[in-house]
Amino acid sequence: MSATSAPASGLASLTGKVVLGFFGTWVLALMAANLVPVIIAALVQDLGLDIAQAGAVASGMTIASAATMLVTTRFVAGVDRPRLGRIGLVAMIIGYGLAAVVLTTPVVLGGLILGGVGTGIMIATGTAAASSTRNPDGTVATITIINRLAATALLAIAPLFHNDLRTVLFVVAGLGVVGLLLAGGLPNLPEEQRLAAHDRSVPVAALTGVAILLALSTGFWSLTEDMVYSMTSVLAERSGTSPELAGTLLAGKVFGGLIGAVLAPVALKFIGRSWSLLIIVVISTATKFAMIMSASVAVYATSILIWGVMYGAVLVLITGLAAVMDVTGRTGVLVFGVYLGGVALGPLVGGQLVGLLTPLQYALVVTVPSVIFGASIFIIARSRRKFESGNTTAIDLGAEPAATR
Repeated sequence: MSATSAPASGLASLTGKVVLGFFGTWVLALMAANLVPVIIAALVQDLGLDIAQAGAVASGMTIASAATMLVTTRFVAGVDRPRLGRIGLVAMIIGYGLAAVVLTTPVVLGGLILGGVGTGIMIATGTAAASSTRNPDGTVATITIINRLAATALLAIAPLFHNDLRTVLFVVAGLGVVGLLLAGGLPNLPEEQRLAAHDRSVPVAALTGVAILLALSTGFWSLTEDMVYSMTSVLAERSGTSPELAGTLLAGKVFGGLIGAVLAPVALKFIGRSWSLLIIVVISTATKFAMIMSASVAVYATSILIWGVMYGAVLVLITGLAAVMDVTGRTGVLVFGVYLGGVALGPLVGGQLVGLLTPLQYALVVTVPSVIFGASIFIIARSRRKFESGNTTAIDLGAEPAATR
């Protein structure tokens, strides 16, 4: 098969059932992740942990999810994805549910880690399944928009939980129960390809160098993004922004991700992936630099809101690129897993450096990798017509001659 031809027939359309399958796994897992700030506050309030300890627990949850995703790259192509997704959902229900019932520090910590493993499985199955649809870019954009809407709604009602740990944990476990009813809509690979991927006598194809470069670039980018996101309270204080306004701006930043997810497909259609990503990353990098260096409330507020829009757009374009690169979904899972690793490490690294470096030094630490990321993604997206144009079926690496890879 050539580099621009479609893989085998049987790829899924984005029907209502399929969308619900993604909602019951990928979206619900990300919604649980969006409750991490609430969980941190509840750990401090109900278990007496200090903020550093609670933050470390939250990082452990995310690292567990990222590590689980990386493990699944070996078998996510050939498994029955609805079944695998339900395994993740059960792990999430047991982890968070048991923690809510017992509510002692050791059980809560163990339950949160088990819940992180469960959400990692759910995200992996959803990410891989996106590559098995007829238009991975369209699928990623649709699911991201749904996730942002759902997360915004969930965070809007979060104050009703009053940072009560038991309530928060029961809510997350309840989301898992809903997911069990919906996960059956997740698409698998077309049967012939799935059976071939499941055949242990056939060696698992190595991930391409381009896929690994994309994963590493995305991981460093997400690390620097969360080095800024996790330190927004410090940056807001430096700029003279009040805590009340800072909280409102942070919510606006999250909502901006929804706007970015809506705009990303438009940019992809009219100017292509490479130039879209380059322009967006340049704007995003400039806003991060301005946030860190700003002594003005107006500059800080404008920068964080624009940054939120750019973040949502980049995430859609990168996740879509990873989905298009490999119909088995293994590349998508690798890239998103490394991305989550960066998300987990960002607060830890940022917390260590923000007090040691001058604002200019910290700004350079988080913006220089972003520039490198933008350049590498530009080159990757330009390397193939499918990567650049998007809105097409994913590439079947197993059916391509070696010379075309």
